[in-house]
Amino acid sequence: MRNLFARLFVLIAALFLVGSINVNAKKKTLKISVVPSDAQISVDGNYVGDGVVEVTLDKSDFIAIKLEKEGYITQENKFYRSDKRTAISFTMRPDKFFEASVPSGLVNKFFSVTVSPEYYTVDSNGKKDPEKAWKLIHQILLNYFDEMQTTDVSSGFIQTPWDYERFSESKQAVRTRVTVKQSGISDDALVFQIKISSEEAPLIGMSNENSYREVVRVLKKFEPLISEFQSRLSRK
Repeated sequence: MRNLFARLFVLIAALFLVGSINVNAKKKTLKISVVPSDAQISVDGNYVGDGVVEVTLDKSDFIAIKLEKEGYITQENKFYRSDKRTAISFTMRPDKFFEASVPSGLVNKFFSVTVSPEYYTVDSNGKKDPEKAWKLIHQILLNYFDEMQTTDVSSGFIQTPWDYERFSESKQAVRTRVTVKQSGISDDALVFQIKISSEEAPLIGMSNENSYREVVRVLKKFEPLISEFQSRLSRK
């Protein structure tokens, strides 16, 4: 009888130990840290904090970790519950497109430039001839593009081809083009409408027209176009 009680005691103790191990396993925590320290950390689709967080692991096989910060490439990782580590750290990579571009409130929409009188002539009937203005516009654009895609001065329209730039680290393609159209000729002024289009797409889908969407940033190499049109073409 004494041996029976001893065996029962050992069995109960073993079950208690197993239960304790399972409880502890359920409460396993993981410390996640990231550089830069203000990057957002999400786990399984839920935001949990910035920079450094501790999360409790449940019974699932893994957790999905997502790291986000403007100017850096978004990272997505998996941490498996079988991994014995109690802390992991990440260093995010800068977004090269972000570094090569600037935000602009004038991108992807037409802005107006009132032409200086020195860039058009007026005949005896008061009719304005914008030939000099169009020549200056061509001159400005050819400093940034190798050629024009569409030139129809008679109907008051010029458009450059798309300029493509690839950013392999962020797996995206960015394209830029400029459209200029004559808004009209009035007794008071000659006005042009100018639009710098900036769009991005996944690198793998850059040949698909439907993959592109507008982005409110313009590549730094094209940014001077805005001020150049305004300063060189506009009325002083």
